Amino acid sequence: MAVMAKWGPKEWAVSSKKILALQNLSFSYTQVADNNTSTEDEKPTNERGTELFPLSFTTVLHSGAGVDVWAEIESWKNLVTQVNYFYLGGKKLGPKLQLRKVAVSDTKLDDLGRIRLATLSFEFKEYDEATTSVKVSTSALAVQPPPEEKQQAKVENKAVQQAPKRTIKVGDYVKPTGKKYASGPRIPDWVKQRSHKVSQIKESQNKVLLGHPNGINSWVYLSEVTLV
Repeated sequence: MAVMAKWGPKEWAVSSKKILALQNLSFSYTQVADNNTSTEDEKPTNERGTELFPLSFTTVLHSGAGVDVWAEIESWKNLVTQVNYFYLGGKKLGPKLQLRKVAVSDTKLDDLGRIRLATLSFEFKEYDEATTSVKVSTSALAVQPPPEEKQQAKVENKAVQQAPKRTIKVGDYVKPTGKKYASGPRIPDWVKQRSHKVSQIKESQNKVLLGHPNGINSWVYLSEVTLV
């Protein structure tokens, strides 16, 4: 078996039983823009460097070449964000590379909807822990905000909890939330869906009269109404 390339657990190889070749290989070495770090009393200096090393290529998956196309696609999905060295012809190419993207295109299906042919496009980039917000083997759904953002959210939530609640008074409009009137009968759904004017309050009895005299004119529990 002739091994063309290797990255982590994956190999691109050609044998009598299976063909998994690498195509359209592309990478570059790019200088970053000059940053003038001069000060008023010193000569200008330029800091030079290179952009993070990029690598891209394609692979054609063909069931007729001994490849389980769908299984191969699924295995690559689980490797996005992983970091490893890339070897081409047995020689290391570039620094540690993080798999940033795997795109599936040019698919062909059989009569049962199974993918028999597909082209995978890969995008790798040099892994720099200081500049990437997506760490190794972290799915997009699992990305969490930085600790300082979490702390800020806690502070804000605490402030909301400590804010004084507005007291219900006569003339306010409220909606009943309980199941029964203070007198015992069940509160119909249509009553809960409408807002009613507070006509009288008896805090000592935890009761409030709603809609007197032209509304529902009924007592409900003060603890079971909400302002609107």
